[in-house]
Amino acid sequence: MDFNVHQRSAPSQPELFEDTSTPQQPPSRPQPQAAPSFQQYGQYIQDPMVANMAMQYGSSLASSGKEYVEQNLDRYIPVSRVKFYFAVTTDYVVHKLLLLLFPFLNKEWGAYNNAGGEPTRHLNSPDLYIPVMGFATYVVAVAVALGNQGKFTPEMLGMTATTAFVWLLIEIGIVQLAMYLISVSTDIKIFDLASFSGYKFVHMIVCVVCAMVLGSTGYYLSFVYSSAAIVYFLICTLRYIILPDSTEDRIARGSKRRNNLLLLIAFIQPLIMFWLTHHVTYGPDPPPLSKNKI
Repeated sequence: MDFNVHQRSAPSQPELFEDTSTPQQPPSRPQPQAAPSFQQYGQYIQDPMVANMAMQYGSSLASSGKEYVEQNLDRYIPVSRVKFYFAVTTDYVVHKLLLLLFPFLNKEWGAYNNAGGEPTRHLNSPDLYIPVMGFATYVVAVAVALGNQGKFTPEMLGMTATTAFVWLLIEIGIVQLAMYLISVSTDIKIFDLASFSGYKFVHMIVCVVCAMVLGSTGYYLSFVYSSAAIVYFLICTLRYIILPDSTEDRIARGSKRRNNLLLLIAFIQPLIMFWLTHHVTYGPDPPPLSKNKI
């Protein structure tokens, strides 16, 4: 007989302490994914669906930005009014330049409609195209004149443009201050005043060109004629606006303060013209052309 006693195994007891005798592997960390390469970005861009979505988003963003700028820009700068001053034609520009250079030959002076009409409807209407183009041409003419004298430097372009623009602002400020001090209200808008003040750049170009070709004698002769022309033009044009009434023989009547304002606007032009152009004059004769020595 088998006398081996089969004993029932006792249930396993939970361990009170963790067995640290055997080494354990540290927990694995997730590996960072590599950033998409340039080629992958290129594949995304070449995808027609992605390209169409980007174009639609860009066009919608540009249109919304344009609408925002147009809505908020009119609060500070009347863009619609500025466009009106540049609505000119070639025929208008040619006749207006002839009127500025030869105002003594004109016999049809009258008031202009500065409320809504375009400058092309009336030759006496102000515009900003001729003053802006005249300003740029004046800067170039002064640079050429200084170059003939050997005095030109690149900084002279910026200095000439800045000086002329600052004097233009000073002139407009003086006229506005005078209108406020003498309590005169007129129909002249700020852009009208800038236009009439900017017409003198046409005469300043004539003075600079005559100085380059004929020397100081040509400069002073052209300056006298240009001063008389711009004064006559402004008096004949602005008297229908500044002075309230006019007789049949076109001799404007008005108060003494309005007459003084008209004369101030007209006669301040030659002073600024001389200040901005006298430095380009030569001696009694124009300088000889320099020849390169062989």
